[in-house]
Amino acid sequence: MSLHMLLNIKSVEVTVRDTFGDSMPGSLKMLLVCGICVGTAIVFTDVTSKAGQRRILIRTHVSLSLFTAALSFVFFFSTPWPAHVDNITFDNEYAFLPGYAEGLMLGMTYPFLLCLMVTTVVIVQADWQTLTGRALLLICPGAALLTAYAALRIGYLFAARYGLMEPTPTPFAISRVLAVSGVLFLAAGVLGALALNWLGARSAFQQFTALRDELLERWPGAERESKPGSSTAEQVDDRAAEVLDALSLEVDHSDLPGGEPLPPEVAAAAIADWLVTGRITDGLGYNSFFPDAQTTDTAWAGVLGKAYQGALDENERKMVAGQ
Repeated sequence: MSLHMLLNIKSVEVTVRDTFGDSMPGSLKMLLVCGICVGTAIVFTDVTSKAGQRRILIRTHVSLSLFTAALSFVFFFSTPWPAHVDNITFDNEYAFLPGYAEGLMLGMTYPFLLCLMVTTVVIVQADWQTLTGRALLLICPGAALLTAYAALRIGYLFAARYGLMEPTPTPFAISRVLAVSGVLFLAAGVLGALALNWLGARSAFQQFTALRDELLERWPGAERESKPGSSTAEQVDDRAAEVLDALSLEVDHSDLPGGEPLPPEVAAAAIADWLVTGRITDGLGYNSFFPDAQTTDTAWAGVLGKAYQGALDENERKMVAGQ
């Protein structure tokens, strides 16, 4: 985005034109537009996709962007460029001409597909019940506006290029308003989603930090390394897995009976009391130590962590009262 804005500075654009040819500034701008879109796609994919799908989706985005950008670059670079023409004049008087129109339409193809995909995914995944879902609600109008922006430019250029309508400055004037509005909403949503995910992950980790420290002190072999490039949420998931692995070792070492699973809140309180005082609550057995299918490891570690902290505080109060 910074490089794209830099090329819009007249002195920089003139320098690039004089050094590399009249066609180079416009060609570079089309490449940078696709680069901006790929950057957005990577961030959006990181926020919304599952870990196993992330690499495939990012490769698809990069490949499609490079393909359309290369075709757009060929059309722009091979078409003689008008000298001393600003962007608005170019849009109004030259954009619909042969070579320029094809280059612009190809340059907008990937942004259009990306924005359409983002809009669709956001509509499906936006949910007030989750941190990411609430942030995605900000992305939705931005992605929809940018989809309309790209579709308007492609549709107008196609119609004007092939004589389906007379050239007019109105579509480009409307598209500029759509672009500015869409970018503001999209930036707010993406940054908001990343920030909320980070804050949510840190908050979840704080819930079971004390429990993790205690269990890893007993069973240091349960500690694991997160994969390089893991997000904060994935790293917290790994820390939660450490808690459950260490807890499993603790239970195996204690020879507790299997027993029937206790309700989650009752089980958490009983497990915390057992870890802090060594007392075994009636009904507490091996099968009460692990989450059901609907509860994630991180959520269960958080429940256990809060119960453990409560048991520590209660035990400390009893010790102070007994002195």
